[in-house]
Amino acid sequence: MSNPGVIQLFGFGYKVNDVPHSFRVEDNIGEAIHFHFDNMRLDLTVKEFREFADDMLDAITAAVNVKGFDARKQDLLFLFQHATLLPWLREFRIEYMPVKEIIVDTLGENGKNVYRYLKHSRVVRALRGDYAENDVRDQQNLIGQNNLQRLLSIFESVRKNGYPLNGEYITLFNDQNIIRDGQHRAASIYVLNPEVVIPVQRWIFQDNMFSFPNPVYDLS
Repeated sequence: MSNPGVIQLFGFGYKVNDVPHSFRVEDNIGEAIHFHFDNMRLDLTVKEFREFADDMLDAITAAVNVKGFDARKQDLLFLFQHATLLPWLREFRIEYMPVKEIIVDTLGENGKNVYRYLKHSRVVRALRGDYAENDVRDQQNLIGQNNLQRLLSIFESVRKNGYPLNGEYITLFNDQNIIRDGQHRAASIYVLNPEVVIPVQRWIFQDNMFSFPNPVYDLS
């Protein structure tokens, strides 16, 4: 990246038969989007890049081929992180449930995960003024924000725009009500109205793959 106006958007290295390879995507500000694979480079305009990204989402939807699943309506970071699970997706459902019955992971006294109702969420506590646990939690999708700023921006979005926004639903897997994506949205909804019933999306995998094994619950 010799050009000081170039920002790396994404990149990784890997090996095939012990031969190293690299792939990265760069934004040459005001000029083009660059795709680098080893010593090869593909240049796209910003418009072409956006069209390419949309085409890729449509290709994912077609490849998954599960009724109701639309890659364009998924949180993109969550989709990226869980793309390797999609070959085993067998069913996609929109269901309605009381927001207060959503389950989240919490830290038990022994430091291990205990699954409890949403009212015990660190995010709900933060929205009510107890920021300690939420402030130290590592977040992967912060863009120029700290944990509290991101939480408050999501809360304001839910308050002003409602839920779901842009067809993006809170996500559950199989028959477990443990939240996989959307805890900030769920907590915001709960604080605004703990009795409301909301739509969620449920990903059903072959043979209940990717469920949490033997979760420890405290549903008090």
